Parts: sequence; C-alpha cells; structure tokens
Amino acid sequence: MCQKENKNMRISDENLKGRTVIAADGQVIGGIAALFIDTDTWRVESLQVKLGKEIADELGANRSLFHAGSIEVAVALVQSIADAVILTIPLEGLREVLPAEEIPHLPAL
Repeated sequence: MCQKENKNMRISDENLKGRTVIAADGQVIGGIAALFIDTDTWRVESLQVKLGKEIADELGANRSLFHAGSIEVAVALVQSIADAVILTIPLEGLREVLPAEEIPHLPAL
C-alpha cells in the first residue's frame, strides 16, 4: 500500500528567523526577524522583515544608525518558503505595507 506523501512543511520560528526574503521581482529585501501570531487562532499572521540599508532607504522605512528599518508583511503576501522566503509582490509594492507615517511625502510645490 502506498502512503500519501505529506506536502506540508513544518518549520520552527528559530529555523525561519534570518532567512532571506526576496520580492517577486527578484530583489533581496532583507531577512525574517520575527513572527506575529494571532492568539485566537494560533496561526502566523505576519512576518517582521528586517530590511537591508539600501532597501529601507529606497522604501523610505524608518531606520537609524543603530536600528535597521523593518516592515510587517502579511503571510498572504508570501508565495513560498524554502531556503528563502519569496513574496508575491515586487519591491515597489512593499510601499503599501509601510505604515502611513513611514511613507515619504513629496514636498509641497
């Protein structure tokens, strides 16, 4: 008798932290810093991504000399997880993920 192969992959938070995160357009944006869990359903709700310096500057994410910029990405935006985490949106689409106070505003004319 053939047993059905389980295609679900279980992964611990320790295994996931630090994995490279790649946008849909192939740009490496950073690494997983934390997981946020909904305590009612015990499901992972979103991932905190620690952004690379250049990516944080490009997106306008808040960062300082001592603190890297980061964004929270909903798990619905994750396409796959293997050696890296691949997102379903390109780098430019991540601007929509930033909180309103972090989105750089154009100067008044």
